[in-house]
Amino acid sequence: MEEKTIGLSNSEWHIMENLWERSPKTATQLVKAMESETGWAKSTTKTILKRMEQKRYIAYEEGEKAREYYPLLKREEVVESETSSFINRIYNGSLGLMVNTLVKKEEIPDDEIEELYRIIKEARRRRR
Repeated sequence: MEEKTIGLSNSEWHIMENLWERSPKTATQLVKAMESETGWAKSTTKTILKRMEQKRYIAYEEGEKAREYYPLLKREEVVESETSSFINRIYNGSLGLMVNTLVKKEEIPDDEIEELYRIIKEARRRRR
């Protein structure tokens, strides 16, 4: 079975980050947050919320005074999907090519190199 790719737009990421941080949130709370973070007008936020509902990224419940929005997607699943899509699209599926590109481009701190070693060791351990 083919895995469904979750492709959030930059606008949708802003909303999702807000909801992952704390939810549920009312449309008014999201409008205020987006206005302060991005400068969006109320209508822009409302349009994006409606589009995200249709895509089943978010949902709402009728609260006492207003709709309360919450995410239907877990942050981890979106990050995994976006990462896989990025590696496949940009590096033709080669994690090694991606890491090589990053290593050539920037000096990687020792603690991050150690973290990479730890990740590789764990991946090998799980394969056995």
